[in-house]
Amino acid sequence: MKRFLALILAAIMLAAALASCTSVAPGTPGVNANIRVTSSDALDVAAWLTDRLGDKLTDRLVIGTDADAYGVDVSTLADDGYVIRAVGDETAIFAATDAGLDRAAREYAKAVEAGRSVADATYHESAPIKNLIIAGRDITEYTIYAENEEKIIESANDLAAHLKTATGAQLSVSTDEAKAPYIALCYIHDDALGSVGSRWSVTEGGLTIECSDAYKKSSSLYAVRRFLETKLDWYGLVSGFEDLRDADLIEIAAGESGEEKCAFEWSVTHGGWACLYDRFDNDIQDINFDRHTCHGMQNHKFGGELSESEDKNWAYDQPCFLDETFYEAAKRDVEQYIIDNIKSGKTPGDDFVFVDLGAGDNGYWCECKDCSALLRKEGSVAAHVLTFANRLSEELNEKYKGINYGIFAYAGTNRPPKTMRPNDLVYVTYCFDFNCSEHPLDGSRCMRDPSKGVDFGPHDNKTFAGHFLGWTEICDNLYVWYYGLPNSLLTMSYMHLVREDWTWLYRSGAKGVYWEAEDTGYETNWIAKQLANQLLWDIEMSDERFSELYDRALYATYGDGYALIRGFVTTIDRIYEATPCMNCWAFGVYSYPDYLYTLYVDPDMIAEKYDLMFDLLEAAIPLARNRRQEQRCVALQAGLIYKGSVAAYPKAQAAHDTERMAELSRRYALMRDRLLKFGVDITNRSQLIGWSGNAHPATIEELYPEGEHRERYVNPKITLD
Repeated sequence: MKRFLALILAAIMLAAALASCTSVAPGTPGVNANIRVTSSDALDVAAWLTDRLGDKLTDRLVIGTDADAYGVDVSTLADDGYVIRAVGDETAIFAATDAGLDRAAREYAKAVEAGRSVADATYHESAPIKNLIIAGRDITEYTIYAENEEKIIESANDLAAHLKTATGAQLSVSTDEAKAPYIALCYIHDDALGSVGSRWSVTEGGLTIECSDAYKKSSSLYAVRRFLETKLDWYGLVSGFEDLRDADLIEIAAGESGEEKCAFEWSVTHGGWACLYDRFDNDIQDINFDRHTCHGMQNHKFGGELSESEDKNWAYDQPCFLDETFYEAAKRDVEQYIIDNIKSGKTPGDDFVFVDLGAGDNGYWCECKDCSALLRKEGSVAAHVLTFANRLSEELNEKYKGINYGIFAYAGTNRPPKTMRPNDLVYVTYCFDFNCSEHPLDGSRCMRDPSKGVDFGPHDNKTFAGHFLGWTEICDNLYVWYYGLPNSLLTMSYMHLVREDWTWLYRSGAKGVYWEAEDTGYETNWIAKQLANQLLWDIEMSDERFSELYDRALYATYGDGYALIRGFVTTIDRIYEATPCMNCWAFGVYSYPDYLYTLYVDPDMIAEKYDLMFDLLEAAIPLARNRRQEQRCVALQAGLIYKGSVAAYPKAQAAHDTERMAELSRRYALMRDRLLKFGVDITNRSQLIGWSGNAHPATIEELYPEGEHRERYVNPKITLD
C-alpha cells in the first residue's frame, strides 16, 4: 500500500521509532509494561487495553497518533481509520484521532480474545465509498447548486459535508444558475409531496433534488439526508445513529429517479433525557412541528385572569368554556398573542400557522348548569372545548387567515361528542395517556385484570382505541400524542409495539404523531425510535425490510454484538407481551422504594429468563466498536440487572439460596461499577437519569435487607414456549 511505506521494517527506521516512544515509561501505573505510546492521546487507550486484556496482553505494543518515525502518514486516514502493523518484535497501532485509536484497540482486543493474530490491518485508509459515479461522471466533477434560500443553502452545505465524509470529495456550493455537471437543490410546490416529501432525478446534466415547500424548516434537509440514506446506503441520517457501509463503487445512472412522502404530515420523536448524556436527538428536529398542541391555555395564560389557580394559568382547574366572560377574555388574549407574533415579523399562513388552545393538564371540568346540560347532550366534555374553539377560530379567521387552532382529546375529552364536530380550522391531538404500554394501542391483545395489576378505570387500550376511531370519523385533522416514558432502571420497553402501533395509527387515519419518547438509555427504546423514523418513510415496508433495518439500528447503536442484543430484546419483549396490562407511567417507578412493590414485568418470567438475557448482554459488551457503543451496552445491561435483582433476589432470599444470592449480588455490583466507569453513580439519581429524586441502593443487600421480606406485585404464572 503506497501510503504505508514498506521501509518501516528497516532496522535504522525501527531504531529511530523506538527512541521516539518515551511517553510511557515501563511500570507506569495502569498501563501494561509491554505498551509504549508515541503521543499523549494514546494513554487512555493504553490503560483501556491493559484493563481489558489483563494477562492476555503479551504482545509488545506501540500506540499513538504520531507515526512519523515509522514512515506512516496518518493524515490520510479517516477520523475512525487506523493501521495495525507488525514492526520488528512489536505490533504498531496508529490512527489520526483518538476515536481511531479507540476503534483500533477494540479490534485488536477482540482478535486477541478470539486467538487471532492482528499484524496487518487497515481500516478506512481512505473514504468509505471509493467511487461514486453520477450520470457517468465521478463525484469530484460536480458542483452543488442551491436555490438562494437560507434552509436550502444550509442543506446544500450539509450534502457537501456528508459527501466529503463518504467519498473524500470536497464539492463547492453555489447559488448561481446550475451548469452541468450539477447537483441542484431546490423547492417545489406539490401537494403530492406533503410537508417534507421530495423527488430526485438524474439526467445527462446531473442530479436534481426537489423538496416540498410546504415546510421549509426541515424539508430540504430531509430531502438530502433521505437521498443519502437510500442511494448511498447510509443508515441513520434521519434518526441519530449512523452506519455508512463501505463500497468500491456506487453508480447512479442517467434516467434514474425517485420520490417519497412522509406517512404523516406532522411528526416528531422527542429525544428527552438520555443515559450517560448520550442523547438521541438529531439535527433535523421535526416534520411540521409548527402544529403541535401542548397545554396552550396554561402555557400562554389565555383568559388566565379568571383562573382560580395561583399562577393564573389553568394548570389545576379548567375554565368554563361556555362562559361568555371567559370567552371574551380568552379571545382578547389569543388575539394579542397573534398580534405579538405579527409584530415580531411573522406572517399568518406562512411562518405563523398555529395557535395552541390545548386545555390545562388536569381533568377538573366545569359542572355548572350549562356545562352539565351540554355534557348530557353530547356525552363528552369535548363538546365544551369544541364550542369554544370552533367559535374562536371562526371569528379570528375573519381577520387573521391562514392560522389553525389546536385542542386536545385528553383527560376527560378523549370521548368524541355525539353530534358536535370540529370545523376545518381546528386540529385535534388525541392523547393515549395512561394507556397500556405492554400491548398494542388497538387493544387487541390486552389482558386487563384489575386484580392482577393497576385498575385502569376507563384508561384501557380497547376503550382508548374506540374513542380514537370515533374521532377519526368526525375530524380530518387528527394528530396523536404517543407516550414512551422513562422510568429509571425499570424503564418500559416499546420495541415490541412500535411497528404495530405506527401502522395502526396510519391506517386508522391519524395525520400526525408526536412521540413523547424520553429515554434514559436503560432499555432498547432508542431502537424503537430509530425504526419509527424509518417507518415514517416506508410505513408499509415488508417484514424482510423491517428486519434488515432492525439489525442496522442495533449495529449502529450497540456494535458488533447486535445479534446477541436482538436475542435479548426478543426475549424481554415476549415477557412484556405475556404480562397483564400496565399503564405507560408504570405507577410507582419514579420513587424508591415504591417500585419494588409494582414490578410491571412479570417477576417470575424475568427470574426464569434472567441468566439467558444476562449472558447475551455480557457477550455483547466487549463487541462494541467504540466507547459510546460500550456505554450503551452497559446501560442496557444495567436496566436488565436491576429488573433481574427485583425479580430474582427475593425468591432466592426466601429460599435461603445463598449461592444464588451471592451471584445476584455480584451482578448488582458489576452494574454499579461499570456505570461508575462512565461517570454514573447509581446512588446519585440526578447522575443516573438526569433529574433529581431519591437515590438507588448501592448494593443488593441494601435493596433487600436480610429478614425484611417485601411484598411485591406477582402476576399469575405464565410460561413462554
